[in-house]
Amino acid sequence: MKKILFPIFAMLLLLTGCGDFLEETSQDEIRPTSTEDIASVLYSSAYPYLFSSDGYLILLTDEVENHQYTLASYEDRMAKGKPVYCFSKTMFDGDESFIPDENSWKNYYTLIKGCNVVMDYIDEMKGKEEDRRFISGQARALRAYYYLRLLMIYCLPYDESIADSELGLSHITSSHVSDNYPNRETLRATYDFVESELKQASQELEGFVPTTIYRITKPAVDVLLSRLYLYEKKWDKVIEYASTAIANGPKLADFKTLGSLGVYDVNTTTEVIWNYAGAPRGSDYIQSTNMVSGGYLPYNLSANVMNMYEAGDMRNCTTPVYSKKYVGGYASGGFYVQKILSYSSQNGENGVRMSEAYLNRAEAYAQKGDNANALADLNQLRENRFAAASYQPLNITNNEELKMFVRDERQRELVWEGGFRWMDIKRYNLSVTHVFTDEDGSQTTYTLQAGDPLYALPIPHDAISKNPNLKQNKR
Repeated sequence: MKKILFPIFAMLLLLTGCGDFLEETSQDEIRPTSTEDIASVLYSSAYPYLFSSDGYLILLTDEVENHQYTLASYEDRMAKGKPVYCFSKTMFDGDESFIPDENSWKNYYTLIKGCNVVMDYIDEMKGKEEDRRFISGQARALRAYYYLRLLMIYCLPYDESIADSELGLSHITSSHVSDNYPNRETLRATYDFVESELKQASQELEGFVPTTIYRITKPAVDVLLSRLYLYEKKWDKVIEYASTAIANGPKLADFKTLGSLGVYDVNTTTEVIWNYAGAPRGSDYIQSTNMVSGGYLPYNLSANVMNMYEAGDMRNCTTPVYSKKYVGGYASGGFYVQKILSYSSQNGENGVRMSEAYLNRAEAYAQKGDNANALADLNQLRENRFAAASYQPLNITNNEELKMFVRDERQRELVWEGGFRWMDIKRYNLSVTHVFTDEDGSQTTYTLQAGDPLYALPIPHDAISKNPNLKQNKR
C-alpha cells in the first residue's frame, strides 16, 4: 500500500509543511518507516527530476547574440528573453515577460525542502546503517549543490575583502514549519556552510556505488568541492579535490570514438559522473535543431565563441565529419549548442562531468605558476576533443598567457552549460555588451559593466513579497 501511495505523498509533500505532514497520525498508511520508504521520498522530492530552472543565465553572457527573428512564431520567445538579455534591473519583478523557470529562488528552495525532509527523518527509518548513511549523503550533497547554484545566481563573486559584509543566502536546514522568517547570512557563512555540507556528504557517500548514473556520488561531490574552492581561489584545495575526483571518477570521453552522439549521452559516453534531466537546452528562449521549423531565431550562439574553436576541434560543427558534438548550425542560419541527442525523462544536459575537474585543476595550477601541470591537464582534455590528425600539444611558457588560455578553454568546453560562463564572467570581473534588434530592425546596445551590482541577480519579487526579512540585492 505504501508504494502505491508514494506518488500522492510526494505531491502532498511539496504542498504542505513537509515535516509536519510526516507526523500526521491520520496518514499512517503512507508515513515512511523504512530506508526504502525514505529513499522514495529522496528520489521524488529531493532529486531534480525533469527540473528546469536558470536556463536564462545563457542570455546574460557573451555566448549569445540577438538577431531579428524571421518567423512570427518566434515573437514570444524573443519577448521572454529580452529583459534578461538587455540586463533589465526589473527582469524578475513579474512586470515584464517573467516565466516560472526564471524563479530560481523558489525552484531551488523547493528542492532543498525535499532534502530537508529526508535529513530530518532518516535516523528514524528502519534498515541498515549503511543505507541510512548513503541516503543521508545523497540528500546532503544535493542540498549543497542547490545552495551552490543559488550562490552562482544571487550572490556576488567570492572575495575575502567582502565576504563578511556582502549577503549570502538564507540557510534553511529543517523541513518543520516555523513562524520565523529567515534572514540572509553573510557570503562567507554561506560558502562555509556549503563547504561543510559537501565535505560531510563526501564522507557519507564513501563506498556508495549506485546502479544508475542518475544518483549523486562521492566523485561528483569531489568535483563540486573543487568548484567551490575555485570560486574561493583556494588553489591547493582545488587541486586536492579535483585530483581525488580524477583518480576515482570515470575517464574523459574520447570524441574520436563517440560517433554522432553527444557528451551527455550517458549510454555511450564515459565522462558523465551524475546526470539529471530538464527541459531541452534553453527551450524558453533558444531552440535545439530538432525543434526548428525554419527561419532565423532571435537568440543564437555568438560569433565570438564560434571563432574560438581551432581547426580540427571536434566540439565545433565546422570540423569535417564530426558535426554537432557541441556546436551545430541551423539550416536557416545561426548556431546553437547541443551536448546530447537522446533527451528523455531521465537523460539531459545537466549534472557533473569529468572535464570540469581537469579545467578546475588546470586553472589552479596556472594560478600557482605551475605551468607544466596546468599544460598536462589541458592537453589531456584537448587530446580527447580533437581529430587525431589535427591535434598538437600545447606548449605555452608565459604564465599570464597560460591563465588566459585556461579561461578560453573553459568557454570552449563548457559553452552554454550549467551557468559556468555566467559565474566565470563574475569571477574574472568581465563586462558584457549585447546588441538587441527590435522587430523593425532597429538596434540598441546594452552593457553590463565589470563589477556591476547585477552580478548578484535580483531575487524574484514573489520571494521578496513573502518574506519581510529577505533583503533584495542592490541594483
